[in-house]
Amino acid sequence: MFRLIPIFIPILITDIINPVLFAAVLYGLGSRRPYLNSVLMLLGWFLAYFITGVGLALGLETIATFLKNPRPIDFYIETVVALLLIWLAIRIMRTGERQKKKPEFEAAASLTALGSFGTGASINLIGMPFAIPYFAALDQILKADIDWPSSLAALLIYNMLYIFPFGLMILIRRLYQEQSDILFNKINHWMDRISAVVMPLLLFLLAGALLADAIYYFTTGTPLY
Repeated sequence: MFRLIPIFIPILITDIINPVLFAAVLYGLGSRRPYLNSVLMLLGWFLAYFITGVGLALGLETIATFLKNPRPIDFYIETVVALLLIWLAIRIMRTGERQKKKPEFEAAASLTALGSFGTGASINLIGMPFAIPYFAALDQILKADIDWPSSLAALLIYNMLYIFPFGLMILIRRLYQEQSDILFNKINHWMDRISAVVMPLLLFLLAGALLADAIYYFTTGTPLY
């Protein structure tokens, strides 16, 4: 299970360099109850991501079991994911659109605890069809050929690593109060600018790694990594 962590790192970088959750946490931190609302928003996002990941993994595993040939289908899925990554990278380069768009929020002052949780979950579910790096992580977990408890633990680790930097935002805001706002605004502006440049590059690199693994398997019968 822990051997998956080095594989997760480039996928996580691709997944995290996306301003939507950063903007959501900033929004929660600007409400009347900044720490409660931002934590609940992050929790809603986390649970939606994890539960959806479990459902997707179960669906892929069911297909593999039905076809009685799970090893090849994992690499067919890997090839499809790689091609989708390439398509998404080209789309971002041509249109300048980010993988996920920032949600349009109402005034932060009106945000409630339940609304925070629901906002975190809903913006995650809305953006799920474009969360192709997450599909790549799920594919790697299935390819690892580990039991279901270990697979769930690996998926949990991925999601915890994903929200870790956003959790640090809340801690920094708690320690440095309004002084951190300048830093967060600069980071948000930075993420806006680089996402359209760095994201396609990372997607191409990730797609190349997945395609290399699939091609190596189809030619030799063993995975590259």
